This record gives sequence, C-alpha cells and structure tokens, in this order.
Amino acid sequence: MAETKARTPRGPNAERRAATRAKILSAGVKCLAEFGYAATSTPLVARMAKVSRGSLLHQFPTKIELMLAVAEHAWIVQRDFIRAQVAANPPGRDQFIGGVQAVWKGLQLSEAIAVMEIMIAARTDAELRERFKAFLGQTESSMHRTRRRMAEGLLGAPDHVAEVDAIAHLTLSALRGLALETVFIGRPTAEADKVLALLENIRRRMADEISVEQQPRVRNL
Repeated sequence: MAETKARTPRGPNAERRAATRAKILSAGVKCLAEFGYAATSTPLVARMAKVSRGSLLHQFPTKIELMLAVAEHAWIVQRDFIRAQVAANPPGRDQFIGGVQAVWKGLQLSEAIAVMEIMIAARTDAELRERFKAFLGQTESSMHRTRRRMAEGLLGAPDHVAEVDAIAHLTLSALRGLALETVFIGRPTAEADKVLALLENIRRRMADEISVEQQPRVRNL
C-alpha cells in the first residue's frame, strides 16, 4: 500500500467533509471494538459519530464501503503506532528484537481489534471477503517494503530479506492469534509472556547468526 498522505482541504466544504469523515472512521473503530461486526451498522456508527445518516451514506453508501475505509484507517493508525514503538529502541539488533513487543502492544489498540473483527466477518461475507483480501494484499506489500528496509538497514543483511519477511509474518500471525484468545475470548494473559519471550528469542538468535555472517572472515596465512 502506498504511503498515505494527508489531503489538503480546499475550502470550507472540503474541511467539513474531511472532519465528518474523520469522526465517522473514529466512530466505526469504536463501534467495532465495543460491539463487534454483527452489531455495527451505518445508523449506529452515524449516532456514535454524531452525524446524520445521510452524511455518512454520502461518503460510504454501504456498510462494506464503510468497513473497508475503517480497516484502512485503523491499519494506518496501528502501523504508525508500531513504527513509533520500534523506533524507541536503539537502531539495529534491538529494534529487530523489539518488534515483538511493538506488534503485541499494537494489537491491543482499538484499531487492531476493529481490523480483526472485519477479518473474522469476511469469512462468511463473500463480497467483504474478496474486497478485504485485496486490502490485505496492499498492506502486505507495504509491510514487505518495511521488512526489506529492516533487513538491509537495521541488520545490514540484504541477503536475508526472505528470512526477515518470514519471521515478521510468523510474529504477526502468532500474536494475532494470541490477541484473539485474550481480547476476544477473554482467556487469561499469563501465557502471553512466554509466547513473547519465545518469539524474541527466535529473533535474537537470527540477529546473532546474521551478525556472525557479516563479520569479516580471517584469512589463514
């Protein structure tokens, strides 16, 4: 997905539309996180956003259009949060290992819960499924570029892009499943620390192995 840039409003009408859109998307996230996908409807989101249903439908004619817009908005919020968390660590190996905690914290956000609600709903809604798959493809392309930069910049290991890609995918999949257990089902989080420690250890070993490979080899005299 291309980096999203803030659009420059043109005139008071554009500013009002942008403000209305922002309120609707924020309300959509809140509605999904609090009530779930099945209970989320355009009238409910409009009430929570404190806008008329006509204003909502003008920008998002159907629930699916609204949900896809909410998913994109929520993903950007989550992505930027995770990037900030990663950047708080020293560059290089620490940022690579710290990505585990960053992703886990990002999955606690209301925005992450909203995206997972939409993802689960896509299983039984054919139209939503096809369009959400396209959305996931765009986000995966963006994440792949980020992982490539991590492999090339943070770890200094451009030959290990595939491995970094795989470990990042493993991290997200494992922690998303853990979030489903703890956030959606309400199981105790006592086991979460063990999973996080295991994923961190996997990344630590990978970083150490790459570091050894990157060291200049001493030639035998």
